[in-house]
Amino acid sequence: MSSDTDDRQSIGVQAAVGAILEHPLLGLERQRTALTVASLLGLIATLLASHLGTRVPIADALRSTVTTGLDALSMVFIALVTPTILLVPFCYAAWNGGPGLSFVLPLVPVGIGDAVAGAYVFDLDIAIALTIGAAAAAVALVSADVRRAGSLRFWRTGTVDENQLLFVTGCAITAAVGVGRFVDTAPGYMLEWYAPVGSVWLVTGAVVGCYWLAVIRSAWHTSDDHATVDP
Repeated sequence: MSSDTDDRQSIGVQAAVGAILEHPLLGLERQRTALTVASLLGLIATLLASHLGTRVPIADALRSTVTTGLDALSMVFIALVTPTILLVPFCYAAWNGGPGLSFVLPLVPVGIGDAVAGAYVFDLDIAIALTIGAAAAAVALVSADVRRAGSLRFWRTGTVDENQLLFVTGCAITAAVGVGRFVDTAPGYMLEWYAPVGSVWLVTGAVVGCYWLAVIRSAWHTSDDHATVDP
């Protein structure tokens, strides 16, 4: 009896996880979404392991070996976190859509790193992560619509997902507000470091602006068609 209950619970958990992984905000293909989530969790585990290892007391005889291992683990994390912030979100957005996961990808390692370090200031890393996340979410929106329509002219097929458009717009606004606060208070040298990444806002603005322009035009044409049909 207990075994049957455990089996049902296991099946229920698997079904729930599967439903989450198939959510369109996370990605179009479940396996690709699962692979990306697993990679992100592995990155977080690497960070936590390298941090917790420095807090565990060890004997002097083992200190040299353990310190070397932790330093290597930290170097691995640093080597992985930079592309995760700057490149992976765009690659995933083009590969599997999913504006939600694309937006979160650069934010997670930065947020976890700041939390572990006890830093709760809106700094350059968070501004960069928000900027990249918003642009990646916009790219994911386009990628998903192109794949659903099977054409680069997806707006002519009526396959635009308005719910995802609203989500991406909200991400862009949230990121813009946060980055705006950073720009207002950051010293000049940080603004110089941020400037190259700041150009990515052109992508976000262009995508979101074109989408809303298409929505307005569609609503306008629909209104005109109704006015023509009505006596």
